[in-house]
Amino acid sequence: MKSPLEALHIELIELIVTFLEPCDIASLRLTSRTIVNKASQGQGHLGRLLQHCTITGIVRNETTAADEGTEHLRLLTEAFRNLKQRSPKGGLSSLCLRVAARIEGADGELTEPDSFGSWRTVWDAALRTFNVTMAALNESQLTVGEHLDIFGSLKGCTLACDAFLAFAQKFASMHIFGSLKRLTVSLSAPYKAATEHESEAAVTETEAQAESRHSNLILQSIMQVLPIMPELESLDLHWYNLGASMSTSPVPSATRQGSGTSSASTSLKECSLRGIYVSESDLLQFLEAVHPATLTLTDVRLVSGTYASIFKYLTSPDSPVTCYHLDDIREKNALVHFDVPGSSKFRYSRDTVGPSSLTRQTSHVKEEIHYRFARGRAIGSGERWRWLKSKAQEFGPPDDGVYDFIELNSQKVAAAPDDSDDD
Repeated sequence: MKSPLEALHIELIELIVTFLEPCDIASLRLTSRTIVNKASQGQGHLGRLLQHCTITGIVRNETTAADEGTEHLRLLTEAFRNLKQRSPKGGLSSLCLRVAARIEGADGELTEPDSFGSWRTVWDAALRTFNVTMAALNESQLTVGEHLDIFGSLKGCTLACDAFLAFAQKFASMHIFGSLKRLTVSLSAPYKAATEHESEAAVTETEAQAESRHSNLILQSIMQVLPIMPELESLDLHWYNLGASMSTSPVPSATRQGSGTSSASTSLKECSLRGIYVSESDLLQFLEAVHPATLTLTDVRLVSGTYASIFKYLTSPDSPVTCYHLDDIREKNALVHFDVPGSSKFRYSRDTVGPSSLTRQTSHVKEEIHYRFARGRAIGSGERWRWLKSKAQEFGPPDDGVYDFIELNSQKVAAAPDDSDDD
């Protein structure tokens, strides 16, 4: 149904717009194509006010034409150039990349569907959005000064790590992130195409080993990116596990940087690593290179080694770490429980253990960390069911029969059974 505002003259809509805040103008422009055309007349000065920009790629079931992507790049580059020329700061404070699922209705308008189950289509849209945006930034040389968010504000959507590796290698000399303070990025291993059928017998490494290989490449790639972000203070890296959907095709290796090069120009105030698979030695090398003051490790899984050297680094008097938060970390498949007061998030059949979360700061941060693993299997319960479901939603892997991009990013809370004996 058409909006009654469409019947108003352009001059009247222009007058209305002058009394609105920028966020309200944006809402008005979303009403219809007619309104967006009328509300855009005489509003060139609004571009000067833009500081926080969100680029949203549209997820569709049909394949996007190549010429459409070229046109998107042209238009976005032009918009970025205009913004650079007119903005008092010559750039953006923050840039956020997102995707949104849309279907075309009978009236030709795009609307959000009730559900969207094709995760590969979501990943494809994320890749297109990232490539077009980075290319437009490069061509326009528009700077991003405070925060770059690469799909970190969504669930069930990440960027394939080979695209980030290519970004690190191709744009190593970019100056547009020279003053960037925060980087938030959600990544995953490259994924199989829907038509690919690879023999399981041909896979020579476990899923955990493959995830670790890709995660470690990303840690190396982050080290390559840091020199072009010398002012970076906060890094939030999220990893999404694709499981059996991960491609076994080789990924170009990142050139390993010497720790001295990175540590000389990088001193993060905050570093958060979530969901990554990594070896003890590679994790320690990364932490020693970026030496953050505040560290968060969430659902980090060591595929080899133990946390002994990591915890020794955190508690060493020479360590720059002044605050850390450890939550649901693992040595291979074993969940780490800390020997501190508190209870675990769910029960075990033959053991009572401490919590799987530990936060320390100020005078307690250098206290020795003691931990152990639970004996016996976890007992099914509502708490465990919700815990497992939340982990799958946040860190994968995607389930083709359950995955729903719309539901993942809604505010609904799933109800759990009161009791269950399932693992």
